Amino acid sequence: MTIGVLCPVVGGYYFGRMLAGMARVLRAEGHRLIAVQTYPADIDRDEFPVPPYRRAAPGLEAYDGLVVVTSALADDDLRRLDASPVPVVTLGVQPDDLRAPAVSPDNVGGVRAAVDHLVEHGHRSIGFLGSTDQRDIAERYDAFRDALAAHGLDHAPEHVYRARDNQEAAAESVARRLAAQEMPTTATVAATDRNAIGFLRGLHQSGLEVPVAQAVVGFDNSDVGARTWPRLTSVDPMHDAVGERAAELVLARVRGEQVGGVHRLETAALVMRESCGCARGTRSAVVTAGSTPRHDPDPLGTVARVVFARADEVRNPGATDAWLTMVRQLIEASVATAQRPPAAALRALGDRTATLRPGPGALEQLVPALRVESARVRERLSVRAAAAGARGDEPPVVAGLEPEAAEAVEEALCQVVVALARGCAHGDLARAGRLEQDLVDQNLVDLELMRADGESLRRLDWMPRARTSTAALALWEDDLARPGERVLRVVGARGCGEHLVGRSMSSHEFPPPGLTDPRSLTVVVPVAFGRVDRGFLAVGGLVDSRATSTRARYNHWAAMLAVALEAEESLADLQTQRRRLVEEAERERALALDVAAGEERSALVSIASNDGTWDWDVDAGTVHYSEAWARIVGQDRASLADDPREWFSRVHPEDVRRVHAAVAAQLSGTREPLDVEHRVRGAGGTYLSVRCRAVSVHDAGDRPVRLVGAMAVVAETAPRALVPVERSFVDADTGLVSRELFLDRLDRAIRRRRRLPAYSWQVLAVSLPDAPAGPVHHRLHGELDEDDCATAVGAGGVAVLLDGQDGRSAQHRAARLATVLGAGADVRRVATTEPTGTRLVATHVMERVEASLRRDVDVPPWQATVDAHA
Repeated sequence: MTIGVLCPVVGGYYFGRMLAGMARVLRAEGHRLIAVQTYPADIDRDEFPVPPYRRAAPGLEAYDGLVVVTSALADDDLRRLDASPVPVVTLGVQPDDLRAPAVSPDNVGGVRAAVDHLVEHGHRSIGFLGSTDQRDIAERYDAFRDALAAHGLDHAPEHVYRARDNQEAAAESVARRLAAQEMPTTATVAATDRNAIGFLRGLHQSGLEVPVAQAVVGFDNSDVGARTWPRLTSVDPMHDAVGERAAELVLARVRGEQVGGVHRLETAALVMRESCGCARGTRSAVVTAGSTPRHDPDPLGTVARVVFARADEVRNPGATDAWLTMVRQLIEASVATAQRPPAAALRALGDRTATLRPGPGALEQLVPALRVESARVRERLSVRAAAAGARGDEPPVVAGLEPEAAEAVEEALCQVVVALARGCAHGDLARAGRLEQDLVDQNLVDLELMRADGESLRRLDWMPRARTSTAALALWEDDLARPGERVLRVVGARGCGEHLVGRSMSSHEFPPPGLTDPRSLTVVVPVAFGRVDRGFLAVGGLVDSRATSTRARYNHWAAMLAVALEAEESLADLQTQRRRLVEEAERERALALDVAAGEERSALVSIASNDGTWDWDVDAGTVHYSEAWARIVGQDRASLADDPREWFSRVHPEDVRRVHAAVAAQLSGTREPLDVEHRVRGAGGTYLSVRCRAVSVHDAGDRPVRLVGAMAVVAETAPRALVPVERSFVDADTGLVSRELFLDRLDRAIRRRRRLPAYSWQVLAVSLPDAPAGPVHHRLHGELDEDDCATAVGAGGVAVLLDGQDGRSAQHRAARLATVLGAGADVRRVATTEPTGTRLVATHVMERVEASLRRDVDVPPWQATVDAHA
């Protein structure tokens, strides 16, 4: 049979341990297990488990049974699945109106043990931290209130610290807020270890000491909790045992057995460390049916069943019992003979301890239990010897009970502890080695994905072979038989199912049995990044159940693969676009020749023999003006810039809006020829009445790429002598322009920069001596180029606009001005066009100039850029 598990994510201690428990049950009976991740591969850890954008879960029709974990499916989707013929079991799911049975850890007993322990420490004001949107968390909150009531303690609403989710960041913000208001409680029970760890961090950052100012107990007994300081006291809900129970129930439903209701484990453990106030090191207490025994008859067995996580995927119920038997035999032999155990036996004990994968702090809990076990062995042997003497029998010789043998017995027990330490350390060393190898693999994967072409991406050549038994990649493509629908196409397979490459199937059929390995867990992860959804990656391998983050290696691979596929598609699009641009350039070149020799150019030339023609390349933003056009405006052709501003800046202010509107209509795609009369400034500042006519040239996409036109003087009579508008804004004595004209020109420079990235402009703030004389202004004006301008700012300040100058040129010009203006003059470069992403307007530049001239603040050079899309 094939059993599917729908999880929000497939990594981390919570999901990893549950999957390991399910794998133990299913593999022992020869069934396949496929874990499907429904959250994106790039899910932000701080978001989880708040549901983000979910992907459609594949394979829903390919499984014989399904287990749905927490928020893997939206409520409506879960109800539809529950109504289907597929047998379903749920874990931590919120809706109550389901037929499917639910499996739950001992939330009630675990929370009750945590509250009891805090009460034993003397706490009477205890808070609860978490988000109750998930079923398990809601049960823990209800159990918390019941436990307070059992001790006669009040449940105050202000003692419930609600977080937006069950992660560190949410709890950290709660802790900082409470610390600022003065903590209303002396202890807190957190719904998850992640909440507890974030809470500890927030308290520490706020200057509150744990457990003095606030005792904290978590729930999950994650490895990361054992590495905080103070180390986190936590409830171990036995997540792997929950997974085992879920697997047993889904198999029962597949076999047709009637299974329903809520199935809760009856066992949990309270792992006591320093965050609750305990000072005796790490200790464990098993919670059965909601109670913790006062006197443990078998402390070594209790500790062993807590610290050995059973986190591998091999089901061996007798492994812990076999370990206990070996340890007890060695202790009894050591006490009885007062001799060091054989080296082979110690080596075997260390190896067996390592295979059980002890959790963090295991040795710290095992050593006191060994001491207790040793004392019990001494007592048992003494009682046995006394009983033999009472019967008149010769008492057995127990060398270890002799006073002079105490040191030898202690030495033998130390050797047993050393063997256990070697076994416990092996797991940490192996995990450190795996983490180091993971970093190497991730680096290699990233490099391979960056270098890979489209074919190697799909063939999965980039994937480390030592980390996977099987792998397959299926990408979305349009279903030609059903317009608007999509199917998955297998584009790559490795280790199995190579014959399926090229086959298309619906998402409900993926992955087929041929793409999975019956010997290992198969993980299916969305190849997605952001809103980009490319398909699914199926990988056969192990899930790290000790990971402190949900970002397993498979998530990383899938997210990076999505980025690589997107980049490959973008590159292909760019190559296609380049080919099209080349083709369009060829067409435009041919069109230019046709225009030069055909009717379009003939029509424009025939307007008048003295017409001034111009040719505007819209994409490049350049305009070619003819010699006749230059003569109309009284300029030499060589002095004209290839810029539309040469035309627009000469249009009479009363006609500018009309001309801009006519040109904008052409650029927006209208097919009507441009025909507009206006006045243009000629030589000496006089205005001529002209008529401008033009036609647009469109590319293959019907986008205007050129404007070709001609400008003709309307009347041959003498032009009207008008007072130039700009001349009225110029001070004849100083050469300084008015503030309005300066802002207008500055605004034009900014907008020109938006259109032409190669163009630059600079502004200088010039501080002149008090009451500057006319010659000072004249010297300043003499240093300005034709397109530059300056305006007065206050009593002794001047703002200078350097048109078409870059930063290096502006520095030289500023130094030159300071020298020319003499002592007392201060020249500062205020604004540049170097990029910083700042949106720039002319008035902001003037404010900066004024602040610089006041000299009451140190104004650094302003790094400004213009957003081309603003």
